[in-house]
Amino acid sequence: MAEANTAPLLKASGVAKRFGPVAALRRADLVVHRGEVVCLAGENGSGKSTLARIVAGAMPPDEGAVELDGRPAAFGGPKDALAAGVCLVSQEPTLVPGLSVAENVLLPRLNRAARTVRRTALAAQAAPFLERAGLRVDPLRTAGALPPGERELVEVAKALAAEPRLLILDEVTTRLPDPERLFAVVDGLAAQGCGVIVITHRLREIRRSCDRATVLRDGSTVAELGRDELTDERLSSAMVGRDLGEYFHKRPVAAGEVRLRVDRLVTDRSPHPLSFDVRAGEIVGVAGLVGAGRSELLETVAGARRARGGGFAVDGERLNGATPRTARRAGVALVPEDRFGQALAGDHSIRDNLAVPWLRALRRTDRARDHDRAVRAVAGYRVRCHGVHVPVGTLSGGNAQKLVLARAIGHAPKVLLLDEPTRGVDIGARADIYELIGGLAEGGAAVVLASSDLLELLGLADRIIVLAEGRQAGELSRDEASEEAIALLALGGGRTDDAA
Repeated sequence: MAEANTAPLLKASGVAKRFGPVAALRRADLVVHRGEVVCLAGENGSGKSTLARIVAGAMPPDEGAVELDGRPAAFGGPKDALAAGVCLVSQEPTLVPGLSVAENVLLPRLNRAARTVRRTALAAQAAPFLERAGLRVDPLRTAGALPPGERELVEVAKALAAEPRLLILDEVTTRLPDPERLFAVVDGLAAQGCGVIVITHRLREIRRSCDRATVLRDGSTVAELGRDELTDERLSSAMVGRDLGEYFHKRPVAAGEVRLRVDRLVTDRSPHPLSFDVRAGEIVGVAGLVGAGRSELLETVAGARRARGGGFAVDGERLNGATPRTARRAGVALVPEDRFGQALAGDHSIRDNLAVPWLRALRRTDRARDHDRAVRAVAGYRVRCHGVHVPVGTLSGGNAQKLVLARAIGHAPKVLLLDEPTRGVDIGARADIYELIGGLAEGGAAVVLASSDLLELLGLADRIIVLAEGRQAGELSRDEASEEAIALLALGGGRTDDAA
């Protein structure tokens, strides 16, 4: 009888990778056994996503070795890795927008020349994987028409359809209001012997889903923490190397006059009118499941979508037929959910991206001022980069998010709309961002925070508006709010007396 293979499912040793003068990885080690869930943790720019992409065959290492089942894994590309059972779900979706949901889920199986398929048959094959991922959507619907959270779940279903032996989840939960369904899938895969690598900045998710954690800092492995060591203090100390102090930085602020008034606003997501006020100094949270209409609400107020009815006012001045420019002139700034799709031009430099709000038609730009502004923003927001002239697309997701925030806050807005502002941002930078948000509120700004991270909402918001299928399901004060109360309203239950 042949002996069982006792080698780890994955072993990465001394992995290094450089991009020009930037060392993304210096000496990274990672081991994953069969049936084990390992967290790959670290600050933005620590090399987590680079290591994940090397393991998944998306790029070769400059130094070091990657082994699968004790044998060298020299993949020629992601297709080779997928054939070996290694599947990566990256933090930026890779769906083909023009194809149907079913075609995207089963795409690896369709990679055969001259193969004809029936759409109804594809839908039937894709449906179980979509159900397993927790997504209820027509498999024949065009993938590009889905909101970001649902696109992320299609990516998960696509990974499940590949029947992986090693699954890598890179910041997948950042778009999901309730990641528990995904964690249940992870539990099931691990029970079947699949190895899972989870990359997340949410400490609670690490404790919930992982058997242990490998921590990277500045491109090198600096710590290995067992399950009993996965505490907030040990994780944050290993990742950041400094005391975070008061994490949410929430200080009581006396609310002033109404800065933003939303009056029976109808978005293109739902015909149900939405009405609420936000006062100077207030942070109002917006909660809801994927598809509840959170992003559409914020984008309509920012002028990125056309209102179907009703309207809103800033400092008593009503904005009818708002466009992004008129909303910005009125003092409204938006940090959108999809940073690369809606906020940043990946091929352009940090300097040019930060200069966009100051550009004017038929007017020459001041390059020296643009450069100085970018340098200050990079330093102030702790953006890890090799100068302000590098393309934004070369940054990690969290560092790119910091630039979006820097640009939005740069004009000292009266109304700041935040849609998943800390998606893909490390724990140290989150604390910095929370302090910035609190400082803006103390300075008299009205803040609307839409987030799928309930702890973020509970830690920052003065009150929370909960949406369910486009309706206002209710409103909770800071004293009333809890994870259970929010979840009950988001599912359509509980109080309805506050609904418009």
